Order: sequence, then C-alpha cells, then structure tokens
Amino acid sequence: MQKKSKILFLISFIGFVVLFLIFNSEKKGWSDFFKSGKETFLDNYTPIVMNKYKYLGEVADTTNHMNAYMNFGEICLPLLDQWRGKIEIGDYVSKKKDSLTLFIERKNQNYYLHFDDKDFDGAPPPCKCKKLSKNN
Repeated sequence: MQKKSKILFLISFIGFVVLFLIFNSEKKGWSDFFKSGKETFLDNYTPIVMNKYKYLGEVADTTNHMNAYMNFGEICLPLLDQWRGKIEIGDYVSKKKDSLTLFIERKNQNYYLHFDDKDFDGAPPPCKCKKLSKNN
C-alpha cells in the first residue's frame, strides 16, 4: 500500500508541475518568479513608448480579478491609485521609452504625471488592449 501511495504522490506532483508551467508560461523566465511586484511592473512599464495616445476610458480585465485598465486604444495601462482622477477621457498622453513620467495634454492645460515608485508594491502589467477586449 505504501508503494502505491508514493506512486500516486509522484504522479500528482508531476501533474502539478506541468499545470504550473502551463499557467505561468507568459512569464519571461524563472528569474521573474523571484522578482517583486514592483520590479515586474517596472520591467513591463518602462519600455512603453506613447506619442499622444488618446485616453478612451476604463476597461476591466475579466480574467484577472476585474482589474481596471486605462484604455489608450493600442496600449492599456493599469489604473493605479496615483493616476486615478488625474487623466480624463479625451486627454492625450505621451511617454518616452524608459521614462516613469506621463505627459498629459488637455484642452487648456498640459502637465506631467510622475510615477511614484515609493510605497508601490506592484500592479498588473500593461498590455495590448486587444488582449482585454477579447475577454469582454
């Protein structure tokens, strides 16, 4: 009976590892498993380049706890608390590569919105809006 339970445990463990790898296949590598939420977010956020992307409103990620994203047509940025209420529908947003600052253009007002990485634990990564629209 002990041999049977060891075999069953081994099969269950192998099944768990296979499922774990399948569900985490979007990760870039094993090093991502050891990064903090802040590091993972910044790795995905800093390479983004935006040149006057119009803010179209919020969209929810139905596959990930209904996380709110800001829809810019091409790219969707997670709606962070520090950005909430500071970008309005119709605003144009620009961002340079490797920058943590958004440049907001509104009818009579232009301003910079600096990403505050202090006391920031992490957020879902930015993504292509097409990925979210498939889920809705």
